[in-house]
Amino acid sequence: MVRVGTSGWSYPPSTGPGSWTGVFYPLKKTDELKFYSRYFNAVEINSTFYRPSSPKTAESWAKRTPDDFEFTVKVWQRFTHNKAGWTAKELDEFKSGIAPLAEAEKLGCLLFQFPASFKHTPETMDRLKALLDIFRDYPKAVELRHRSWTDVLQEMGSIGAIPTFIDEPKFNDSIRQDIQIPGARMLYLRFHGRKFDKWWRHEHRNERYDYLYKPEELEPYVVRLKSVLENKDIQRAYIFFNNHPGAKAVANAVMMRAQLDIPVNAELPEKFVQMYPELISQ
Repeated sequence: MVRVGTSGWSYPPSTGPGSWTGVFYPLKKTDELKFYSRYFNAVEINSTFYRPSSPKTAESWAKRTPDDFEFTVKVWQRFTHNKAGWTAKELDEFKSGIAPLAEAEKLGCLLFQFPASFKHTPETMDRLKALLDIFRDYPKAVELRHRSWTDVLQEMGSIGAIPTFIDEPKFNDSIRQDIQIPGARMLYLRFHGRKFDKWWRHEHRNERYDYLYKPEELEPYVVRLKSVLENKDIQRAYIFFNNHPGAKAVANAVMMRAQLDIPVNAELPEKFVQMYPELISQ
């Protein structure tokens, strides 16, 4: 099963430049998650990176989406970015907040996103192993960005996770990847955009993701994905676009689905297609 979607689904005007309101979502008040699920069968939850969800909120997410819909959960930054660690209470709070998704059989996996400054050393490897062990009962994908982790990717399976493959601006210290891990049963791919000049220097953080992939930029991934997915070991694949400003992530997710021969069947909003005429031929 291949699932294609976006990183997050709620980008109102209050989140900064590039709101989805009036572009993908109607201007009138809309159940955005329900609207989103007409077009995609999975979404990556972004909000849990900043704070745990409440069980009530997660239960609402599960109820408002179709039976075959799945969520992947970006793990709270307390676990990935805080060297001081976390408390047992915080761990319980996070796990309790995603429990309703697991109970509804809609929890695809957990995403552990580490900062680019997180380098591979014996100490950080031990830290990663310990963290993954705490979440041993969940499928896990780990996003590592620093080049020092390049040769470690093949070892992810032995510590209970898969590596997350990422498309983003490449710098000297960026990780090098090939979309294939022998024996892996799950694949996770994220597109962050290629806004090289705004990646580290920007007035608003949204600027770094304000990038629309051209169909020809996605094509090499499509060819590689089709080849990799012929491997019967891989039972599910998650592909998410994080280039969210102006709903560019939605546009690229639609393109990707079309190129993978799993096109979106629901009619796209007229205003959205006008903004992204590339979708007319999809």
